Amino acid sequence: MKFSLTEMEQEILEYLWNSRSWTSGAEFWKLLNDRGRECKRQTVNTYLSRMADKGLLIRDGKKYMYAYNREEFDSEKADELLHSMYGGTIKNFVAALTGGNKIGKEEADELKQYLDSLK
Repeated sequence: MKFSLTEMEQEILEYLWNSRSWTSGAEFWKLLNDRGRECKRQTVNTYLSRMADKGLLIRDGKKYMYAYNREEFDSEKADELLHSMYGGTIKNFVAALTGGNKIGKEEADELKQYLDSLK
């Protein structure tokens, strides 16, 4: 799944989302090693290349930037999960979430109101 991330990929994206600046592989290597990761430059470059190939990062020369801001990423990840595991329907997701158990009237009304606002 494109939006399922390893711990390293998550750390790379978190850094880019927070810094909002183009960052090189060498800068990531230094950053990650300063954080105690002890990884080789080639390992970092492999992660960056794979993330760019998956469309998660944009590459400009030797520097990288996120392709999706945090909100866009979360939305795309939720959509991917919905389609891969629940047949693309919110109904199937809610059924799995509740485990077939009933929900209270107040919660059902809130959910209905929210769904109605999406129309």
